[in-house]
Amino acid sequence: MKPQTFIFVGRSGSGKGTQIDLLKNYLSNKKIEIKSIVMGEIFRDFFKESGLIQDIAKDVSMKEGKFQPDFLTNALFIRTVIDTVDKSSVLFFDGYPRNIDQLEVIKELLSYIKRDEPIVINIDVSRESVKNRMLGRARGDDTENAIESRLNEYDKFIVPMLEQIKKEQFFKYIEIDGEGTREEIHEDIINQLKGIIL
Repeated sequence: MKPQTFIFVGRSGSGKGTQIDLLKNYLSNKKIEIKSIVMGEIFRDFFKESGLIQDIAKDVSMKEGKFQPDFLTNALFIRTVIDTVDKSSVLFFDGYPRNIDQLEVIKELLSYIKRDEPIVINIDVSRESVKNRMLGRARGDDTENAIESRLNEYDKFIVPMLEQIKKEQFFKYIEIDGEGTREEIHEDIINQLKGIIL
């Protein structure tokens, strides 16, 4: 199997992280090497550092529920990619790209490292469902205002990006109904991938 690239997309609270872990476990059982780039983890590590930019960025995410500006997201993302990618591992991207400009960055990057036909997996869950899930999990940054803001950011930036992805031949786009159980969603992902790579 050629080294494959997966880009996972979904609203906060869509269960995207769970589905990434389940797919990773599935591939690990087939003795496939996996590397992951998770923007949430990258930013959480960044927030632990001291500095003016770190303090501002923390407020943007935690208090305002906004996406970070491209200059910062791209800088942290590209640095991590440089330190992570190799020729043979399956690559997982989670939390990047998040808008049409970042989509162009990842296209340029994947072309540069000769990664053909990255598979975009969109876990599609309604706004109402994810809002209820996030309010139910009682995380510190899951205030109602922050949740509304994150959902608005998704509609403003990611929905148009997904429309662009659907038009492009560069990506293989798969939409998954994220309203079922975790097992049903995982099974749907595997079934859709069987025709492509598995």
